[in-house]
Amino acid sequence: MRPQILLSALLLSPPQAALAQDCVRIACGQEDQCETTPSRLTAALPPGLEIKSIRGNTKIARDGDAALLECRTANRLPAVVSADQASIYGSVHVVGKLMVPGILRFEPNDGGELEFRPALGVFHGAGRFFKANFTRIKLDEAKPSVRIAPPESLTRANCWEANASAELSDFSVLIGDTSAAGTYAQQARITQVGGFAKCTWGGD
Repeated sequence: MRPQILLSALLLSPPQAALAQDCVRIACGQEDQCETTPSRLTAALPPGLEIKSIRGNTKIARDGDAALLECRTANRLPAVVSADQASIYGSVHVVGKLMVPGILRFEPNDGGELEFRPALGVFHGAGRFFKANFTRIKLDEAKPSVRIAPPESLTRANCWEANASAELSDFSVLIGDTSAAGTYAQQARITQVGGFAKCTWGGD
């Protein structure tokens, strides 16, 4: 499922709202099918990555939980906001390239089938936004499609993983309380795949 489609469902039935003075809902003219740029969102990210834009209908609160707040509408953030400190409910677009070793994992669920889990070293010096949203990167939306065939002994397994290196770029980060929430790489190249092993579905 595409992150932009999922965002509509995520925001369709918000929880009981409370008025908030320091919360903005991005309204750029076409509901969640539009983006506003520059984002005016900053974060401590690995070199080469930046938050480029915010998708329409996304809520950003300096204080409190954005999911629970009724926010004033604006076509962009009125000032620079740190994504490491703010609460975000919706979707943002992160551009740049991430080249890192890690674990490739096949585990079919409502949010997709294939994901990449970067090695811990990439998180050194990163802020809360990156640490919260990039521990598992979904590959199902990547172009060209990622196709990795496990050994024959694992072809019927409902969960397998392998060591790998990844070159990932352009990320849709969907933040919410659904199984489809997560970070989707738009481009991915997986190399040096090896050390396949069976894993436990739903486990760590």
